[in-house]
Parts: sequence; C-alpha cells; structure tokens
Amino acid sequence: MHTSARLSMSSIPTSGQKILLLWGTFVKQGHLMEVVEELQKAVGDKGLVAVENLERLVVSDHASSSFDVIYCGTLTPTQTFHPAEIFAEIARVLKPGGTVVIRESVSTQDNVPNLRTASKLASALKFSGFINISQPEIKPVSKSNVEEYDTNFTHKESEVSLIEVRATKPNFEVGSSMPLSFAKRDSAKTDPNTAKIWMLSADDTLDENVELIDEDELLDENDLKKPDPSSLKVCATTKQRKACKNCTCGLAEELEQEESERIEKNRSATSSCGNCYLGDAFRCASCPYLGMPAFKPGEKIVLNDNQLKADV
Repeated sequence: MHTSARLSMSSIPTSGQKILLLWGTFVKQGHLMEVVEELQKAVGDKGLVAVENLERLVVSDHASSSFDVIYCGTLTPTQTFHPAEIFAEIARVLKPGGTVVIRESVSTQDNVPNLRTASKLASALKFSGFINISQPEIKPVSKSNVEEYDTNFTHKESEVSLIEVRATKPNFEVGSSMPLSFAKRDSAKTDPNTAKIWMLSADDTLDENVELIDEDELLDENDLKKPDPSSLKVCATTKQRKACKNCTCGLAEELEQEESERIEKNRSATSSCGNCYLGDAFRCASCPYLGMPAFKPGEKIVLNDNQLKADV
C-alpha cells in the first residue's frame, strides 16, 4: 500500500509538517491506522499527525493556526455534506498559508437530495475565507471498500461523483488588521500650533495678552427678537406649520383665517365695469368716483360719507 493510493500526489505532506486527519462514519479502524502510519512516515520525526472525529471538530480544543495541512473527507466518501461550521473551524486551526484537502460526494444536478454541486462546494469554501481553490478532481469510488455507500443516496450512477478540491488559507490570521495606505498622514506637514488649539483645557493658564471674543458681540438685534408665538405652532404629523389631511387640532382653521385676513388686507376696491381707475372719461354717470382723478393701480380707495350718499 502506498500513500499515493490514498491521497493525491499533490497533497502528500512534506517532512516536518503538522497534519490533521479528520475521519467520519463508516471508517474502519484498520484503514484509519494504515493512513496515519503513511502520513507519519511522510512528515518524519519532526512532524506530527493528529486524528480527530469530524463530528467533534467544532468542540475540540485544537489551538488556532496549529496545522499545515488538513485532510477532510479523504477517508469517508460517504460524507455527503460538510457544513459551514466545519469549514470555519478548519480555517481557524489551519496555519496562514496552510492547505486543506476536501473530498466530498457531489451531484451533477441541483435536484439530488443531501448533495450539492461542485460549484456550490467551491462557493462554500470561498465564503469561509479560503483562496486558491483548485479545480475539482474526480476520484474513483470502490463500493467494495466503502460500507453502505448505496444506502446514503437515492441516485442514478451518473448523478453523483466523488471529487477532491484543495484550498489555501490566506497568509494572515483570522481577525488581523492593517492600516490602509490612504490613512497614513505626514506628520511633518502638521502644524503643531493647530493641535495645541484643541488641547486647551480648563486647567491651562491663559496668557493675559490673549484677547477673547465677547459672546454678546456674536448676536445682532434680530437674534434677540422673540418669535411670534403663532409661528411656533406646528402640526404634530407634518412637523411644519402645515395642517395634515385630517387636522383636528385647529391648525387648519387658524391657517385658513390667516389666509383670509391676508387676502382682505391686500384686496383693492373694484367695480363691476372695472373703469373706476381710468378717470372720468371712462367712468359711469353714477360712479361714486366721478370727478376724482384717476387712481394708481394698487392704491387703496377710501370714500367719505358724502360720496356714499345719493344726490336728492
């Protein structure tokens, strides 16, 4: 038995690496021990091969960034689905720049129960923070060596395949940060006197020669005038001096009255014929303005009592 028969040639670890091998359901103990021995030979005495049950990975106490390579699903082709929390935990315990090797049974169609397509598997790895996701490599499945493979799926032979993909953790730790280039400031261009202006506190002693601005000089007569109380009344709905559609607070009637008073104040005297402003040549014989000079447009016309009485 050779390692290349169990693992991809591009995924074989090198000397001194720390390996995590995840195993799941239907893995025979003898088969597991054989793979562990092969991996241990590959990493040598300076390396390490750890074994963990896939279902207990999330509750394990593995330290963050402690493994160079993680193999997941390589011993269990019947593993139908790796949930997002598994990928998140793998990303946590994997070193920056480390590699994860995933084997998963996928479907060529979207309607196979308990399976996802190869593209959705790649998307799940991307969402978990992995990069450099390889193209899926189809692996042969020997049903004689994998117990109950047929009992896990209801499928046709052409709908399900076992694939292997490799992904890399970015070369930075989860939660790390770095300053952006545009956030850097040139301290040489900063005026030190400008900073001192905003550092003045109540305990600082002011120079007697510093002239302070009188705050009263900042206000003019208009600022000191009291506003008209009527202008302060606003509608609770519109938040403005504008009545809402179903006004019940009396603002609508008040605004209507103000508008009527404004119109009445600006209204000029008019006549039925509209010639009173033009002078006697255009006025009627019974016009009360007869004998008066022509008015200017917009001029308020006031008649005395004698002009309003008819001649006897």
